Amino acid sequence: MGSGRNESIEKLIKKLGVEFKDRSLLESALLHRSYSSRHQIDKDNERLEFLGDSILNACVSDIIFKKFPEKNEGDLTKIRARLVSRKAMRRWGDELELEKYVKISEKMRIFMRKSKTQVVENAMEAVVGAVYLDSGFSTAHRFIAEYMERQDFKKIVDFKSRLQELSVERYDEFPEYELLSEEGPPHNKKFRVSVSIRGKVYGKGKGSSKKSAHQQAAREAYKSFADEYKKETKDKNSGGKR
Repeated sequence: MGSGRNESIEKLIKKLGVEFKDRSLLESALLHRSYSSRHQIDKDNERLEFLGDSILNACVSDIIFKKFPEKNEGDLTKIRARLVSRKAMRRWGDELELEKYVKISEKMRIFMRKSKTQVVENAMEAVVGAVYLDSGFSTAHRFIAEYMERQDFKKIVDFKSRLQELSVERYDEFPEYELLSEEGPPHNKKFRVSVSIRGKVYGKGKGSSKKSAHQQAAREAYKSFADEYKKETKDKNSGGKR
């Protein structure tokens, strides 16, 4: 991570895919408070981080609202939380190699080697704020939408929670998960599980952890269980009209 001698900002602009009319905005987005304080600069990226956080939430909300017309408010909130989380911002920042471009003090750089910080995550939000200020909401929206296109939404949607909610709604009972097998050495375990409701198996899954195996099984089960419940409800309603 740069302390003064940074990678060319031209390279970052090319990675961003956004042309800046006022490049000082992007430079400010990459200016950590520690560097500003050390060099007696009267600005840093914290205000842009604040703005970028708001723009990010607004754009992601708009995108997932249109992408998932079947999801309720609770589901959309969970999906958004995953997409704008610190972990997600770090992943996006790493894709752009943002660490090379952020200016921080030498003292902070040493501190980062020993402790977990959110320098890259915060800078990523500041970059979003800079894009918005320089080119407007539509460009910021496009910039964020391109990032969203690379996300695996199957991993973001919590099918285990969705299946549980539907099972409780239909039967007032929780799904039951059964461990079918556990194979491999301690550092490379493989788990296979099944999920059943009222004794009927609706899905099976496997993964490197019980949690991931549960999610895979729940994803498989959710569709068949939801379709079955939908058909049952439709039949009841049509029968009541006769």
